[in-house]
Order: sequence, then C-alpha cells, then structure tokens
Amino acid sequence: MTTLLELYEKLKPKLGEEEARSLLEYIESAVERRAATKEDLMRTETGLREEIQRVETELREDMQRVETGLREEIHRVETELREEIQRVETELRGEIQRVETELREEIQRVRADLIRWTFAFWVSTIAILTGIMFSMFRAFLS
Repeated sequence: MTTLLELYEKLKPKLGEEEARSLLEYIESAVERRAATKEDLMRTETGLREEIQRVETELREDMQRVETGLREEIHRVETELREEIQRVETELRGEIQRVETELREEIQRVRADLIRWTFAFWVSTIAILTGIMFSMFRAFLS
C-alpha cells in the first residue's frame, strides 16, 4: 500500500510541489470528513437505538393500559350480563309461577264442573232407572 509520502513524491514531478501538497491535503481532509461521518453514524445509531427503546417502552406501557382497560371492560360487561341473566331468570320464575297458578285454578274449575256433570249424570240415570223399575213393577203387578 502506498503511503502518503510516496504518493506526494510521485505527484510532485507531474503536478508541482504546491499542487501535489494541495491535492494530498484535500484527500486527507476528505478522509477526515469520512471518519467524522462514521462518528455521526455511530451517534445516529445510538440515538436511533435509544429512540427505538423509548418507543418500545411506550408501546409496552400502552399495551398494558389497553389490556387493563379491556379486562375492566370485560369484567363490567360480564357483571352486566350476570345481572341481566338474573333479572330475566327472576322474571321467568315469576311468569312460570303465574302460569302455574292459572293452570291450577283452571284445573280446579274443570274438576268442579266435571264433578257437577258427573253428579247430574248419575242422579238423572238413577231417576230414569227408578222410573223404569216402577213402570216395570206396575206392569208386572197389574
């Protein structure tokens, strides 16, 4: 690899002493700028890493808040659903009890009607049979 001095010696006869020195100073400053650019890149990389870490931390905190909010909302909805189910169950039990009471009353009415009709049937049957028997006794005795 050619050193800076060797390059100067090769350029001096073709460009002249002053021009060769200027060219090499320009190249050296360009190399220094490139080195500074590497430092800038390192600083930028460090800054980006810190920013990524900060954003990641914020995202984790946001996700935690959202998760907590969702859990609270789920608990609230679950509680509301349980209350609604309890209310509907209570209403259904009341309605079932009411229908059961109405059915019992209707059964009692039908039963009472059935007993009356049965009594009327047997009384009229006995009256008819008694009438037939008296008619037969009269017919035999006469």
